[in-house]
Amino acid sequence: MKKRANPAFLIIGILFIALSVFVFVQNGKYMRLPKVNRAVQEIALPFSYNINLPFISKADEVGKKPWMNFGGIDLLSASVGFEFAPACGGQSSVSIPPLEIIAWHPQVFESGEFGIGKNMAVAWEHMGYEGLLIHSGWDFWQEQSPATQLQYFLETNALNEVQDLKTIEGKLQDCLRGSSVFVSQDALRLQGNVAAAVRIPPQGVEELSKHTMDLVPFLRQAYPGSGFEDIDENSLLLFFCGRAAVDEQNNPQADYWTQTRYIIALIPGK
Repeated sequence: MKKRANPAFLIIGILFIALSVFVFVQNGKYMRLPKVNRAVQEIALPFSYNINLPFISKADEVGKKPWMNFGGIDLLSASVGFEFAPACGGQSSVSIPPLEIIAWHPQVFESGEFGIGKNMAVAWEHMGYEGLLIHSGWDFWQEQSPATQLQYFLETNALNEVQDLKTIEGKLQDCLRGSSVFVSQDALRLQGNVAAAVRIPPQGVEELSKHTMDLVPFLRQAYPGSGFEDIDENSLLLFFCGRAAVDEQNNPQADYWTQTRYIIALIPGK
């Protein structure tokens, strides 16, 4: 008489097949952008956890320009997307998909609300300047973060290999800075320009994190010529993480995706 098969093995087999299918589907998403032989991103906050950003409420708007309004678009009223047209050609457009923008509050990082892989951004203000913190890279489940396409545009070549520092800096200044950007919200579409752009190297990130509330004045002094001396309070800053160049020394205290920082300033079109 044949011994009856243990149903536990059948259940384990089904679970294994389901897991394999899930991984295959996720890898299909991942292949849309290049694979890298490094661990996917687990923590990639533009600023450290212990930053001291002030909580901004509606009451703070009294006597000031409208909070998070860019060229007449209320960025907090609905999701907002960005499409860049590189000034140097070679690539028709680079996009940040529509983002839900939330105002910074004391628990926004620890709560997981601003999670990696989510199409979200955190709005903050400093000295009249407004900005968005945006994730880049990949999360544990290989979901692409919103600024990843822009990050890859700056850092990689046609074969999706991370480039040397001179090439990355050249692409930032010659291709992204000065380019047109289209800011979209529902039926609204506003054309603007990238007026300033800077890449903070690994050795400069710690100092940068001390200047969350005087960011533009700090960039004007520490990175002259990057364009921040020419912007005013009508601009919008985008702040996201990046990788080290192939010829650049890594910061061993930071992970693969959070070695550097990119900050670009958009201005509304005239």
